[in-house]
Amino acid sequence: MVKMSPETKARLSMVFGATKFVFHWGFVPTVLYMGFRKGADPGMPELQLLQLLWM
Repeated sequence: MVKMSPETKARLSMVFGATKFVFHWGFVPTVLYMGFRKGADPGMPELQLLQLLWM
């Protein structure tokens, strides 16, 4: 097992915490963005943000 200094442990903890925060708050908006960027399948109505908010 590698021995780490307390400063290294604190820095790794901060990095993992930031990564967790970014993933938790960024996953759904990223998926929505990619869906709107691709657009609707042929024969389906166009995607609109207001339709998602009202339904």
